[in-house]
Amino acid sequence: MAKSSVLPGLFGCGCVEGADGKWLRPGDGAIVRELFARSGLPLGASVLDVGCGAGDSLVWLERHGFVGIGIDLDERALAIAASRAVSALFHGDGVRLPFADAGFDAVLSECSLSLMPDRRAALAEWARVLRPDGRLLLADVDWPGRDGRDDLREDIVAAGFVILHDEDRSDVFAGFVARFIFRYGSLDALWGDRAAQVAGRPRYRLFVASRSAEPAPPTGRANP
Repeated sequence: MAKSSVLPGLFGCGCVEGADGKWLRPGDGAIVRELFARSGLPLGASVLDVGCGAGDSLVWLERHGFVGIGIDLDERALAIAASRAVSALFHGDGVRLPFADAGFDAVLSECSLSLMPDRRAALAEWARVLRPDGRLLLADVDWPGRDGRDDLREDIVAAGFVILHDEDRSDVFAGFVARFIFRYGSLDALWGDRAAQVAGRPRYRLFVASRSAEPAPPTGRANP
């Protein structure tokens, strides 16, 4: 099978198709169910899906009694989401959200944070739009830090969150990788031009965190 020539890489893209034509995502939706089962969120809670892609999670949210709002930079993915009757969609950057402070009960992010050029700034922005005690529901790839440090956990806390649950679910990422290789022939298309920066074996982690009542430290820029 020929290798893809896509340069930016497909990791985090909401339109990665498997051999069966269905969207590829770690856990195939089960991860979102696990995050919400641990979140303590009531029905009717407002959830911002950062990097919503083709809208799979937004569809699930609507079917299960939550109010989902999606934002993504990929216009093709947003068009697909809109065709699935997902109406609350925004084209934009997850680090500069076009929303007021403290407007959401939860922020959901699947495979988006690891694509952000400044992870702490993104997390601080997500904390900004959350109500006090709002929930961060995060599932993403992570690489062990230098000297054994847990850089991702440190970044989450530094942005003003209290971690309630932290779980390694690399088992579901391994399945995703296998299906990706079956479709694209290798992992080259997954990491694209970031391949040189990807060192070591990634982990796939789940976090549920609560926004602290104390404001996050300033990020060095004004809120939008």
